[in-house]
Amino acid sequence: MTAAVLWDLDGTLADTVADIADTANDMLTAAGFAPLPRAQVRGFIGDGARSLVDRVVRAAGGEPTAAHVARFMAAYRARPCRTATLYPGIAALLAEVGAPQGVVTNKPEAVSRGLLGALGILETFGVLVGGDTLPHRKPHPGPVRAALAALECEGGVLVGDGPADVGAARAAGIRSIGVTWGIGDPAGADHLVTDPAELRELLADLGALRYR
Repeated sequence: MTAAVLWDLDGTLADTVADIADTANDMLTAAGFAPLPRAQVRGFIGDGARSLVDRVVRAAGGEPTAAHVARFMAAYRARPCRTATLYPGIAALLAEVGAPQGVVTNKPEAVSRGLLGALGILETFGVLVGGDTLPHRKPHPGPVRAALAALECEGGVLVGDGPADVGAARAAGIRSIGVTWGIGDPAGADHLVTDPAELRELLADLGALRYR
């Protein structure tokens, strides 16, 4: 069995903050609330759609309901990639990885699949585990272990930008690589990188690239 490279999505592979914030504000406006600054919504991202909606509605002065979540999800599912883009250098790096690759994200699976497809990288990954694929999401080790099992890998690394990624990797017994260009704070990761070029060098050192 070989080692895998697992990726977080939001803030790691792609800059999705504007799309998420704008969809959240569309939901707030439809529910009669004033929109929030994108920078404020940014701080609510990372623990899944339900947590995001709960935080956004409370910040706007309301009490979250299932209807708020449903409205947000319907809008985001319809247009998961209005302005989202891959971070510079990510597409080329993904093409160089020789190890099996998967995505482990707290974003709902259907939305993640649509977003990865719109970004042109869905076929890169042998497995996608979303925030609603299993009963638990990161930092629970279950999603990481499920991805490794699907890829038939006994170990690997998880690349992510937040504490949920670091926690999930640690709980699953694999290495974590924290990227500092994203949304969250990957403090405590086994490795920290500041740009995709540095990440490429680290993955090369770990033997995960086709080319050196």
